[in-house]
Amino acid sequence: MANPTTTVTDYCGVLARSRLLPSHEVANLADRWRAETRATDAEVDGFRKYLVSRKLLTDYQAAMVQRGHADGYFVDGYIILDRIGKGQMAGVYKAVHSTGQIVALKVLASSKAKNSHLLARFQREARLLTQLNHPNIVRAYQLASTRAENGSPGVHYIAMEFLEGETLDELIARRKKLPPSEAARLLAQALDGLQHLHDKRMVHRDLKPANLMLVPAAAAKAETTLQATLKILDIGLGRELFDDDNTATQDLMLTAEGSLVGTPDYLAPEQARDARLSDVRSDIYSLGCVLFALLAGRPPFLEKNVMATMVKHATEPVPTFASLGITVPPGLQAIVNRMVAKDPAARYQSPAEASFALQPYLPSDAAEAMTTTLLPGFEEYLNSDDGNLPLPVTDGSKPAPAIRVTPDAPIPHPLPRLASEAKAKTGTFAAAAPPKPRASVSGPPSGKIKVGTGLAAALAGANAAKPAMNPAPAALKQPSAPPKPSPLPPTGPTPEPVGEFDVELVGMPAQLNDPADVLQARMADIPMRPLYDLDRRDFIMLSLGAGGVLAAVGLGLVVARWQGHKIQQTDDE
Repeated sequence: MANPTTTVTDYCGVLARSRLLPSHEVANLADRWRAETRATDAEVDGFRKYLVSRKLLTDYQAAMVQRGHADGYFVDGYIILDRIGKGQMAGVYKAVHSTGQIVALKVLASSKAKNSHLLARFQREARLLTQLNHPNIVRAYQLASTRAENGSPGVHYIAMEFLEGETLDELIARRKKLPPSEAARLLAQALDGLQHLHDKRMVHRDLKPANLMLVPAAAAKAETTLQATLKILDIGLGRELFDDDNTATQDLMLTAEGSLVGTPDYLAPEQARDARLSDVRSDIYSLGCVLFALLAGRPPFLEKNVMATMVKHATEPVPTFASLGITVPPGLQAIVNRMVAKDPAARYQSPAEASFALQPYLPSDAAEAMTTTLLPGFEEYLNSDDGNLPLPVTDGSKPAPAIRVTPDAPIPHPLPRLASEAKAKTGTFAAAAPPKPRASVSGPPSGKIKVGTGLAAALAGANAAKPAMNPAPAALKQPSAPPKPSPLPPTGPTPEPVGEFDVELVGMPAQLNDPADVLQARMADIPMRPLYDLDRRDFIMLSLGAGGVLAAVGLGLVVARWQGHKIQQTDDE
């Protein structure tokens, strides 16, 4: 348990042990601060702000040192700079690699890593992400774990693309409604990214404005989005269509009948009924609702509860823009109507087909989607043995090699050759709330400590050569004509389940699909008691029932007596 520092001397001791700055430099800084400010040793806040103002520490690092945390700022070659989010399973940190590359590190909590199921789900998310390489999807560069030393557990982490910008829900809150050309361009980019997921046999299942980000920050927060690039986030809830013989996912249960996956305001009707029925056309429905929100400044249905919203998605047509007093081109209204059709067969059958339909409404002066370029030194690191750290063992076998990203990275597991051969996987879960960014948290991730040279030296490479945003490769640009539709409806019997990320497991045998069977299975686990075997709860319920009966009888007698008294008075008169 870390103890907060109360003096500058104590602060310097924790800072020296943290290895964020060399010990001799810490002592010199303290002497210089005392000489400049003539402050007392008790003014810890002043010394902390002094270090931050000179960019020797970040706000997060300085605050954690003040709280007494001397460990956990180094994860392999990465230095933790800030904490930007916290999920149920993992924390997300802004970090800088020794080469100067800024990344987002998703670090699995050490308490969760002891659970083989949670660790497998964490690895599964990384496996999905590292298959993806598209300018409209957030990238993952590396899945690895630090080697355990001195009895301390290793740290399991995913190095991902660090994004600074604005999500579409923030954009809608700020600008309310977008012009049709801007909205069409953003949706076309989202569809292009979704097509890449579709090509990898994946569905997202939670596409909404909060999971779509505009980057870079300057372009995203401008008065127009024509220079910004849209990125699809949060692939963790996605589902992948695996081969039936793939034993890697047979024990992960996260999408069973009756579970709700997604956000009701943007949820396709068939996905609300059964998450296993979701395919790429369900994602197209969700993006149709997003396009509606961009043009109208609100979701299609405004209801106070989840059930009413889902019922309207299933039974009522989406309001027309004319009924809301909004002017859009008739063709764009027709595109929205087709994307949000109740019957999946009536929608566009692939994202590329929907994107092609939007082409006539795109602005002519908009920038192309940009992709983030890695620093050469970081690319060399990923391709070296240092970047190829072993993964944790989850099944008693030898460690597998780390998963890394390359432009032509092969898919590391068998997939069906045709979409019609794919089968949806099942499991059960209750959705968790999305993580909220926080500037101040309880502490940094735990991991092995390496001797560093301080934040300034680590950031020197980043300031000298910042990652640039380059146009997308020609192979990733929008095709001139839509490919043939290839829907992915689930076929065949109920297959084996697939894992998810950042959700709660709910145990239920996968083979029980009928509600009566589920009820019978639950009742079978409850031991039957004889009728005469009464416990405390039974006596309480009987007492309450008897009291209610006596109260009713007494009330009846009072009413009858009162009525008789009135009748007698009437006769006397």
